Amino acid sequence: REPMKKGNLVLAAICAVLGVGIIAVASGYPKAADYGTGVPGPGLWPIAISIVLLACTAILIYRTLKMKPEKDTKIDLWTSGTRRVYITMGILVVYLLVLPFLGFIISTFVLELIFIQWFAKKNPIITALIAAAITMVVYCAFRFLLNVPVHTFGIFTI
Repeated sequence: REPMKKGNLVLAAICAVLGVGIIAVASGYPKAADYGTGVPGPGLWPIAISIVLLACTAILIYRTLKMKPEKDTKIDLWTSGTRRVYITMGILVVYLLVLPFLGFIISTFVLELIFIQWFAKKNPIITALIAAAITMVVYCAFRFLLNVPVHTFGIFTI
């Protein structure tokens, strides 16, 4: 069990590093002018989301530093709920690791199959149809609306 104040500050530090790192990487992505189509470049959303993340981080730090001592209760870092969060984060890390090899469509479809089945416990056929539909909508949005090149099938590309 850890004090909430300490946990909040550690989480804020992680989020700040993540937000700044994503902005640094995404700033190197092609800009809208590079495409000549008026479509935003691939860095728009990562940077926008990172700015929101950094704003939320600042709010968390502010509220944590203003926290009254009686509110600084102990928090459990290992419960059935937190284990699900850790497993979910682990699955997302595996997804990011296999994404370059299997490509967007296969990796994302499998990720969605796992998550929909795990969290919603749907009929496997319904799960597969939902996962396929979501994967295709997201793929088409990135590929055709945002003009972001997507590594489609990874090692299975002919």
